[in-house]
Amino acid sequence: MSAFEHSLLLLLAIAALSVIAGLLPVPRPIVYVLGGVGFGYLPGFPRIELNPNFFFVCFLPPLLFSDGWLMPLREFRRARRSILLLATGLVVLTTLVVGFVAHAVIPGLPLAMAFALGAVISPTDAVAVEAITGRLQVPTRVTIVLKGESLMNDATGLVAFKFALAAMAIGSVSARDITTTFLLLAIGGLALGTLISFAVGKLRDVLQHVGGEDRFVEITLSLLTPYAAYLAGEAAHVSGILAVVAAGLYAGWRDPLRMNADTRQLAWSVWSTVLFWLNGLAFVLLGLQFPHLLAAVGSDYTWSQLVGYAGLVAGVAIVLRIAWFFPGAYLPFVFSRRVRTTEVRPPWRTILVGGWAGMRGTVTLAAALSIPLALQNGQPYPARGLVIFLSFAVIAITLLLQGTTLEWLIKQLGLRGDGLREREEQMARTAAVQAGLQALREFSPPASRPEHAASLGHVISEYEQRLAELVEEGSKRSNAHERRESERRYRLAALQAERRTVNDLWRQRKIMDEVHRPLQHLLDHEERMLRAEGRSR
Repeated sequence: MSAFEHSLLLLLAIAALSVIAGLLPVPRPIVYVLGGVGFGYLPGFPRIELNPNFFFVCFLPPLLFSDGWLMPLREFRRARRSILLLATGLVVLTTLVVGFVAHAVIPGLPLAMAFALGAVISPTDAVAVEAITGRLQVPTRVTIVLKGESLMNDATGLVAFKFALAAMAIGSVSARDITTTFLLLAIGGLALGTLISFAVGKLRDVLQHVGGEDRFVEITLSLLTPYAAYLAGEAAHVSGILAVVAAGLYAGWRDPLRMNADTRQLAWSVWSTVLFWLNGLAFVLLGLQFPHLLAAVGSDYTWSQLVGYAGLVAGVAIVLRIAWFFPGAYLPFVFSRRVRTTEVRPPWRTILVGGWAGMRGTVTLAAALSIPLALQNGQPYPARGLVIFLSFAVIAITLLLQGTTLEWLIKQLGLRGDGLREREEQMARTAAVQAGLQALREFSPPASRPEHAASLGHVISEYEQRLAELVEEGSKRSNAHERRESERRYRLAALQAERRTVNDLWRQRKIMDEVHRPLQHLLDHEERMLRAEGRSR
């Protein structure tokens, strides 16, 4: 089979496994991995060889870019101390402790590769955390810290991973060299990534002005931006990883203000599909490697040894995270008067939830599988298969242990949302309707066209009704919410009836495709708006 046929087969596998995952009470990545393992043992299923450099470059830039794009900058600034403590201190601690423990316990594991293992498993997975916390009402700060940590520890963990591989390749790297080089790589990468994203944004502005608003050109440039930032960073010998993060943060600030509604809606759909593919492909590909990976490490270690090493590494990572969270949250209140006077001491329940939300995912996968096959002298990379196997095990253990119990823990601790999002949404919607109503009242329809005055009066009445509902919702939130939810259900039922009628007319060939398709798109748009309104409540 050709590479193209392999790609089609993998996408079909992802679609099938996603359907199965929807029927099971386990995280979707676990189903992908187990499905990949099953496919790997099927007789005749093609073995897919992975080029480590290609895998890293293909998967990581868009994943890191999307994390940066979705990061709420205002909340990031407010929680920057907590985020940076986790993204730097916890990453360094995990890399060093896991490295020393693995090197001491596992025979034949070089110290540099043990540090690479620690760096690989230090980043957490935002997708897995969001899949659980998004279904529950948890305090806003918890969600922001976990998202921000995932973005920043991806970057710092991968930079540490690169240093560990460099130490493995050249023999040793001093702590002073690491610190100096890291600062240069970080500053250069952040600056270059911002510059690349700014330049691409300006190019998109020029193309809009010259050639009109072409949604597909804009989205194509958006998809290419993370690769441009990464490749430019690597070519300039600065951190391509941090360049991608900076590019995503800048694009996340720029795009919502400069994209029009149609482009923004289409871009969201395209990016969601691409990320769905990449996350699914990463886990399925790892599962496909498992039979050959197990055969490679099974010749050097027994089953009991592999299980013990996996449990040890995962256990150390889990315990370190919980142990770091509590002092990281409370010590600033002990040593800083400013923190004591300006911030609220977080309850232990939220700290425990944050410490337990340490699932690993796609970034760990991509980094582990990117370890080169051979050293510069042509010798096989020491312990490559073992590091990938242990990374695989940590992902599986954290997803199965923490991923399946995090929701239960949140409910048992009685965590509730703080209502911040709802209050800000209420304020924004009310202000928007007031501004629209003011703009409408400033219109002066011509006296010679009474139908204009009638239509304007009708629109003003609609806006006044919306404003009255928002005011009522603010004062009687529970009753208004129940009424609006019932109205939403009725509207959805009516839309389904409309869609069935339109589809029946098309099947009966009473309307042409050019009539059916726009009507279908309109109904789909209205349904998406209603469902989005339901998810926001």
